[in-house]
Amino acid sequence: MSKIKNKKQEMLATGHSFKKILHFIGNYKKDTVFAWIYVILESICEVLVAFMMKYLVSAINESDIQGIYLYCGIIALLVLVASFTGIMAGYWAASASAGLGRNLRKAMYETVQRYSFSNIDKFSTASIVTRLTTDVTNIQNAFQMAIRAVVRAPLLMVFSLIMCFITEWRVAWIFLVITPIILFLLLFIAKKVHPTFVEVFNKYDELNQSVQEDVDGIRVIKAFDREDLQKAKFNKVSDFIYKKFTFAERILAFNSPIMNLAIDAALILIAYFGATLIVNSGGSIMGTADLTSLFTYVFMIFNSLMLISMVYVMITIARNSVERANEILDEEPDIKSPQNALKNIDNGEISFKNVTFSYVKGKPVLNDINLDIPSGSTLGIIGSTGSSKTTLVSLIARLYDVEKGEVDVANHNVKDYDLVNLRDSVAVVLQKNTLFTGTIRDNLKWGNKDATDEEIWAACDLAQASGFLHDFPKGLDTMLDEGGTNVSGGQKQRLCIARALLKNPKILILDDSTSACDTHTDSLIRSGLSSTRKDITKIIISQRVLSIKECDQIVVMDHGRIVAKGNNEELLKNCDIYKSLFDSQLGGGGDFDARS
Repeated sequence: MSKIKNKKQEMLATGHSFKKILHFIGNYKKDTVFAWIYVILESICEVLVAFMMKYLVSAINESDIQGIYLYCGIIALLVLVASFTGIMAGYWAASASAGLGRNLRKAMYETVQRYSFSNIDKFSTASIVTRLTTDVTNIQNAFQMAIRAVVRAPLLMVFSLIMCFITEWRVAWIFLVITPIILFLLLFIAKKVHPTFVEVFNKYDELNQSVQEDVDGIRVIKAFDREDLQKAKFNKVSDFIYKKFTFAERILAFNSPIMNLAIDAALILIAYFGATLIVNSGGSIMGTADLTSLFTYVFMIFNSLMLISMVYVMITIARNSVERANEILDEEPDIKSPQNALKNIDNGEISFKNVTFSYVKGKPVLNDINLDIPSGSTLGIIGSTGSSKTTLVSLIARLYDVEKGEVDVANHNVKDYDLVNLRDSVAVVLQKNTLFTGTIRDNLKWGNKDATDEEIWAACDLAQASGFLHDFPKGLDTMLDEGGTNVSGGQKQRLCIARALLKNPKILILDDSTSACDTHTDSLIRSGLSSTRKDITKIIISQRVLSIKECDQIVVMDHGRIVAKGNNEELLKNCDIYKSLFDSQLGGGGDFDARS
């Protein structure tokens, strides 16, 4: 009983999943309806062709030339109409399925864009890409086939069965015996392969991830001469997919023999019983024309069954894709703008009040953080790798939400602000920022799409990017390769700083964003920011003491806690960690980078 209940619940859940996806047909409902209308007309024409064949055979048996001409003409006309309606059905079905794919892919992409970092952490990049491409394509293909089959197959089967009984009910019983058996066997085979397809499509994520890692890390792979290792890793996943697909296809291969066996059995039985009936009745009950029609209906009925089986297989394959697509759509963003959200951010004052944060519940990476940063001031943050410096500043723009306590900007909790407005007021430059394919100008305008060339060059001057930009033949119109690989690490960082400055933010966060620049360039950037952008609250995270020693306030972090804060002189007196870093990097009064 429990098995039946579970099965029922599973079917209801599957039906609900498909219903949610079909919602995205949206403005392509008209195309779907047109496809169904043409499929109905096509099916009716095909049944009528089989029906008229009976009269054509009768005319041939009676040597009725005029009847032969008439029925041949009618059949030819029906074939032409069937061909036209079939083409139109295919046209509208293709449009509807492509529209469903378009709307679904757009909805999934927009949902991902609304995710917070914690939401994105639940899916790998490769998994999201697979769901937006392979899974949506599976759904699209299944829908295109289903549009035609869901109408065509039942219509042809019902019409054909009705015509069989009208032609001769004493023979038509054969279909009532064979059809359910064949349908059961075909659906059983399709159901058998479903778990295999689930495994395969889950493995696609791993395969795509392997490819992505290999492409992104090709320089490292070659530097360590590990091509063979990565090939072996890729081949392992690829071989798994091959074996599972082979297994599934071998099971599905039984479809054709079973169908051929059914057709042959039906033809033999109809021929035997039909011929017996013709002979015994002397043609009074049933004639050769009726027998010919029944043969035609055999192929129509079993072609319908084959079509149903194929659609079931496609839906079986698409079922897992539907579930994976719904996982993306059902994932609710953890971080949203509140109702009646605050729009205006007056200044860059920041306050951390008893803040605790965990990526994994029960394992805090920030503990009881209390910190006040006046508007327009410059804060330096230093600490060992893994001390959660980046995590701390990520809370300001609500890239994550605090577990306990609160983060205030301009005397309001960041949770009270509209997300767009908050993040427009905070500019973050990471150590490894991303530049996109396109011109340098296009990339810089991410900071302000309406920025003039004058404003762009002013930001580049502050970021110390103007010098090398003038050396480029095309200047701002220089094309960047994917990821900005045709500029150096230091140049990329300076361009990212310029992009951030174009936002004209209230708060500017530089997270090890000059690590690839020499100390002279680093100094010029900091000097320019302090002299010209005094209204901006600046937070500098760095492993270099030199980069933060002139900050108004310096925070030393260790294991997710603030262990000390003050200016350079105060920390040299009161914080052993800071003094140790200072002495190791600047001991003897020199620049450790210059000496290395």
